[in-house]
Amino acid sequence: MLCAQSLPSWTPEELKALKKGEIIAGADILVDGYVDNTLPLIAPEPEVAPLETSESDSDYDPAIIPVEYLEKYFAHSSKHYLIDPQKLLGKQERIDREGFLDYHAKDSAIDIKIYLFDALQQIPASYSIEKLVKKRYEKTPLTAVVFYFLGDPSRNQLVFGGEGASEIDANTVRKMLESARLKAMERSEPSAQLEAFIIQLSIRLFWLEKEQAELAGQVVEAKVQEDAKAVPEPEKVVDPPVLAPKKATERHKKPHTIPEIEPSLFLKLKPYIPYICVGISGLTLSVIALLMTVILWKRGRIYRFPVFEVPCRLGADYAAGVGAVIAFHSNVGSPSSQRDQVPDYLRRI
Repeated sequence: MLCAQSLPSWTPEELKALKKGEIIAGADILVDGYVDNTLPLIAPEPEVAPLETSESDSDYDPAIIPVEYLEKYFAHSSKHYLIDPQKLLGKQERIDREGFLDYHAKDSAIDIKIYLFDALQQIPASYSIEKLVKKRYEKTPLTAVVFYFLGDPSRNQLVFGGEGASEIDANTVRKMLESARLKAMERSEPSAQLEAFIIQLSIRLFWLEKEQAELAGQVVEAKVQEDAKAVPEPEKVVDPPVLAPKKATERHKKPHTIPEIEPSLFLKLKPYIPYICVGISGLTLSVIALLMTVILWKRGRIYRFPVFEVPCRLGADYAAGVGAVIAFHSNVGSPSSQRDQVPDYLRRI
């Protein structure tokens, strides 16, 4: 019969041996004093050597743009509106974004150039957006140049280059960039962020173009007014002095004033034309309503004829025997409705 044993207690040395596999846990409680030496000991797992890293992997920095890509970004001018030499976008996404930028360029006088970088990449100081715009877009039409960091729209940069770029103040550029950034950060997916940014920037450029057109019109109008004021007035021809009496001479010494031309009646009444039209329309409607009321009142009038007591045969002793009989059966109906008389015996049938 087996006797119960108490649970073993482990010493620190035994715990180390257990972890290394030198001790089989529970082997000594199966049978008192029995240890199966035939069971193999658990060999310790061999230590795994760390993976060797190449020099290229250890030197990789996600914030640094490779030199070969810097040349493709900044060394040459690109005809495309989306510059992505690192292929950060997928093929279909790149086609969609370039399609919208092409559509915007056809519909607007201000083009958009998007330089696409990764979210953590840093632009070297020698390749800043200001230097790029000054070098590549100084003699081009007005263009909005954007450094877009895919995945982090808050780092985006915007600078205008080309003709008329100096007329756009920094406050306008800041508001435009901030509005496009906020729209982009409403999305979570990087490609959708880029799409929202481009659409919002396109909308703001449309309003900027409209404001510039209005300002240009005002400048032209002001210049025309200045040119009209600068035209010299024709010189007045002074008649030679004529000998005349003293009174006449004094009269001619009075300053010659040009009589003021009074405006025509139409110009005087021009500010009141809308009120006159409203008054005439109201008067016309009132007259029409009055006429309709009179017509309806006349059509609804009822004529009542007085009833006279006429003696039989008009007071004669006998009738003529022939002739028409005049009789009115009702003083309410019209005489025309009582014209055709029907004998009483026909009414009784």
